[in-house]
Amino acid sequence: MANIRRGLLRIALTALLVAVGVVVVSIPNIIRSRRLPPPDLNPFAPLVDSGTVPPDSLGLDSARVAAALGRVADPELGFSVAELGLVHRLEVDSARNVWVVLTLTTAECPFSRPIAEEALDTLKALPGARRIELLVDPSIPWDPARLTGEAKRRYESVFPSDSSDSR
Repeated sequence: MANIRRGLLRIALTALLVAVGVVVVSIPNIIRSRRLPPPDLNPFAPLVDSGTVPPDSLGLDSARVAAALGRVADPELGFSVAELGLVHRLEVDSARNVWVVLTLTTAECPFSRPIAEEALDTLKALPGARRIELLVDPSIPWDPARLTGEAKRRYESVFPSDSSDSR
């Protein structure tokens, strides 16, 4: 009789631990699902803004734009888009028009829209931009070789087997 009770107790504890494990493993997906864009939005559509930022006495150049993009973080990895090497193209013309093309670490990145929106908001906060056009192009290949020095060291400590593989 005592063996039966012990066996039932073990089964109940095992079922409880499995249920807790399922919940713990599901938490990141539950959190991520709240941040995904609505399904009717095209996450790769260009984001454009113009005429909302007053000019200042400082010139707007690619270095200022790149520094601003260095403050835009990938919410999943915690690195900035500049550290990850996601800035594929960055141009600023003499009329202070800004063009930025970003790539993604994976073409299926669920955070493409939030990253693009944060990048656009960051660029809009730069004084002097006349027109800002930002495009996320998931077809541009990315690999860890695009990481900056410090980001590469941190990336290799987090993802040691991925450091030489491309997506």
